[in-house]
Amino acid sequence: MIDQSPFTHPLEREVYAVVHYPEGWRILTHGQRWGRFAFRVDAEEAALRLAAKAEAAGQRAEVLVQDTSCELSRLDTGNV
Repeated sequence: MIDQSPFTHPLEREVYAVVHYPEGWRILTHGQRWGRFAFRVDAEEAALRLAAKAEAAGQRAEVLVQDTSCELSRLDTGNV
């Protein structure tokens, strides 16, 4: 029997979360921190590029952004 973790299941989405850290903004994906950005918009743009690459590889992708109350909400990405 093949073990399918939720992170590798073909129907799952790649999730890129843009979150604020004391040193700035970072992207979280699969529990890993990626990049370091001074401005949220730069982290959002990088997350959108990562999501576009995932979609080009045939995966579903979603970008979440932390708001001022520390809640994550979906970034309206158009096609991603």
